[in-house]
Amino acid sequence: MTTKLYDLDSYISEFDCKVLELYRSGEDLIVVTDRTAFFPEGGGQSSDIGFLGKSFVYDVQIECEKILHKVENYEENVHNFTVGGQIHGKINMKKRFSDMQQHSGEHIFSGIVHSMFGYDNVGFHLGKELVTLDFNGKFTKDEMRKVESLVNKAIWDNLEIKTFYPSKEELETINYRSKKEINEALRLVEIPGVDVCACCAPHVKRTGEIGIVEVVNFEKFKGGTRIYILCGERALCDIRQKLDENKKIGNILSAKETETAEMVERLKENNNRLSYELSRAKLEALKLRAEKEPPSKRIIVFCDLTDGDSIREYANILSEKAQDFAAVFGGSESSYKYVLITKTSFDINSLCKKMNAELLGRGGGRNGIVQGSVCAGENEIRKFFDE
Repeated sequence: MTTKLYDLDSYISEFDCKVLELYRSGEDLIVVTDRTAFFPEGGGQSSDIGFLGKSFVYDVQIECEKILHKVENYEENVHNFTVGGQIHGKINMKKRFSDMQQHSGEHIFSGIVHSMFGYDNVGFHLGKELVTLDFNGKFTKDEMRKVESLVNKAIWDNLEIKTFYPSKEELETINYRSKKEINEALRLVEIPGVDVCACCAPHVKRTGEIGIVEVVNFEKFKGGTRIYILCGERALCDIRQKLDENKKIGNILSAKETETAEMVERLKENNNRLSYELSRAKLEALKLRAEKEPPSKRIIVFCDLTDGDSIREYANILSEKAQDFAAVFGGSESSYKYVLITKTSFDINSLCKKMNAELLGRGGGRNGIVQGSVCAGENEIRKFFDE
């Protein structure tokens, strides 16, 4: 059994320990010590990282009360350890403190949601980018905003966060949250007036150390709600980035930072109007272009059009002049998009399949319209239709 120093004090970042076991697992070296400050992966939270001596510990797991420190490359690192020898450990405190901010923030969030709505936290993941919380209930935007405000008020009240192992008698008198049945010694994390929850992870000592909690987004998920949050420094960095981007938009649009959304909405409306006018102008241009094509049994045209809508519209106009079909190929050199349209009973689908087979093409359609692309030049395509 490994003594869990992180359980005694979540701020211990360096420690000395005795090496109990060394063994190989694949390409990794596994180191078991008599005591450690490294928190192992568990409860939706990744493990600590850091160093044992000169060797980098990239992952930590717990098995049968033994904490396993994983070190990459067995051959290069095994000589840094001796069974029975002493080694100095040092965890990455920047990651640890960030994880504590996220996890403590999650407890406050889940506790307030539970007290306000009675919803249970049925899923938690502390990822590298975001913290996700899954609740078995739904929220409105206003409800989510209210929860966020109450969570931050609890943070600014700078409440003490207590961790303790209650006796069986004490446990019977405590109303606490837990996602699963726990048979071993139960560790509770209490934030007075906010939450009591079973948890094995390190936490900050006072809520004020969390700083701020930001609800990044929330969405429907498995009949409930998935919420994305950031706490502490992560929230600050996210807010800064969004403010910087909004400021850039404001500078580009010559708009106040509080008016960027309104200005973007205006630009969107103008863009939609201009797109409509451009589409009408393109259609008129295609009609003029089509007037130059004489009526024929089969009309085959090559042009520099590249967007599928224009090619299809051009083919549709020309099909009025074709007895069998009109074919428009848009592109250049050895790659063309195509649209073939018939207004008669001509079997255009069979023609399309044969063309695709001979000209390395792909595509198809129905109701007298086929479209796709071919990997062939103009001469090859014309030869196909001539034959």
